[in-house]
Amino acid sequence: MTEVYFEDAKKIGLNSTQVDQIIRLFPKISPVKKGDIVAIKIHPGEYGNTTYIRPVLVKTIVDLVKTAGGIPFVTDTTVLYPSKRFNAVEALETAAANGFTHASMGAPIICADGIHGTDSISINVEGERIQNINVASAIANADSMIMISHCKGHPASGFGGAIKNLGMGCVDKVGKAKIHAPGIPEVDSEKCVGCGDCIDCCPWNVISLVDGKAKIDQKKCKGETACMSACKYGAIESPEDYFIPLQEMLAEGAMGPVKALDSKIGYINWIFDLTPGCDCFNFSAPAFSKDVGILASNDPVAIDKASIDLINKKMHADNKKCIDDVWGIDPVIHVKHAAKINMGYLDYTLL
Repeated sequence: MTEVYFEDAKKIGLNSTQVDQIIRLFPKISPVKKGDIVAIKIHPGEYGNTTYIRPVLVKTIVDLVKTAGGIPFVTDTTVLYPSKRFNAVEALETAAANGFTHASMGAPIICADGIHGTDSISINVEGERIQNINVASAIANADSMIMISHCKGHPASGFGGAIKNLGMGCVDKVGKAKIHAPGIPEVDSEKCVGCGDCIDCCPWNVISLVDGKAKIDQKKCKGETACMSACKYGAIESPEDYFIPLQEMLAEGAMGPVKALDSKIGYINWIFDLTPGCDCFNFSAPAFSKDVGILASNDPVAIDKASIDLINKKMHADNKKCIDDVWGIDPVIHVKHAAKINMGYLDYTLL
């Protein structure tokens, strides 16, 4: 039974702001020791997204780490899909545009996986589906980490929280591609009109026209599905039920940074602006649920399970269904698998 600490969104007011809530939660879950170089893992949002975690909350964590004697840096990794975060230079420019700078947070912000997203350390996880994962080097080499995750929906995992932030957000491009492998898309030649839009959007140059139809090189594809979004004819689809092995691999990938840091990680889940899509989207759709609050724990499994339970409770109170219905995907698959491989516990006490 794991302790998960909760600050209710209902209690936010003049004398109890989100900043105050984080200040109260931090000492309960901080692994920071004096002299530690501390990674503060965030998601700064894609360019055009407006519902990512606010820089002032990250600054609060930076200040708390400094007070504890740590030496903080703020960090994220590059992405697989075509965007302004594909390499470290553009990723940092995007972060700055969204308000994440040394000046705003009081700590430097760096890309943990280097300029091209390949700077990493291989960590053995010995999972059921993957044996090792490439953890971004700046995270793997830190002494401890505070991870603040924006909880929201996700088209592949159903829910994005701490485990998603670990398993996808803390690994390099090779690691991301490994986890995405079950979702490598296929082309329905009967629907394909040979327009070439998918070719133009693929940053990996793995799509070509063969006899007037798009063809994906399955061996070189990284599994990121920008091509599906680009196709106006619905000709590109991922394999059926791909999200089950993907979620299990996501959980196993999450074990990489946990092992690299010897579990010296404090987790904060920020459950506001519950958008259907990830902060990787270049827009922010309306929230599917009311704000819940902020959770903190040293157990990524327990904090995500508690987050999902609280979101569902909030949705039920508003006569809505549950988070599973946002994408039609069970979001607990990766949480249960993480518990199965001993990353944490599904049972928790909410304090």
